[in-house]
Amino acid sequence: MNLRFFLPLLLAMLACSVPGLAPRPTVEPLIFPTPIRETVTPINTLDPFAPTLDLGTADAAFSTPTLSVATATLAADPLTEIKVSTDQIYYGGDCSPKDVTFDVTVSQPEKVYSVLLFVRLRNQKSGAQSVWNTGLAMHPSGGGRYDYKLRAVNIPSYKEYDPAWLQYQFVLTNTQGDVIGRTQIFLDRIKFQRVCP
Repeated sequence: MNLRFFLPLLLAMLACSVPGLAPRPTVEPLIFPTPIRETVTPINTLDPFAPTLDLGTADAAFSTPTLSVATATLAADPLTEIKVSTDQIYYGGDCSPKDVTFDVTVSQPEKVYSVLLFVRLRNQKSGAQSVWNTGLAMHPSGGGRYDYKLRAVNIPSYKEYDPAWLQYQFVLTNTQGDVIGRTQIFLDRIKFQRVCP
């Protein structure tokens, strides 16, 4: 019988049978990222004539879409390219176009699971604004590109703000649904009205 072979085995068996001497597995503590609520205090520098709002309507009118923000975010510019098919859409009469197509390219496609399009309307005369929609999932078309065709009649409250600006923002998420990047809010690039001028 070879003692060199059995001696380590015998010592291990003895150590395991004596309380306190048995080896314990190393357990690393689980660390979960703490979700952070992003709060935005917008400054309306693009429209110096916008009406001042009382505190009751300020949050709904100026706040960006609220989603939790992941701890790992994208570079400063989450999109490398934004294309918009038109700067004017109509929801009534014989005027066209009646839709707008958004086409964007993300800067780091390997980190992005989805791109959401948020829209709202702002009356061009009174400054009254609708609330943000709940977010539209843009369609991936390969190579980090996403697109979405938005019909005028699918915009919430589309008849109540005529003539209006269609305001929009792109929000990028990862596979867990956390926000990892967002663009600025585009305020006055797309005119929205019922009939041709």
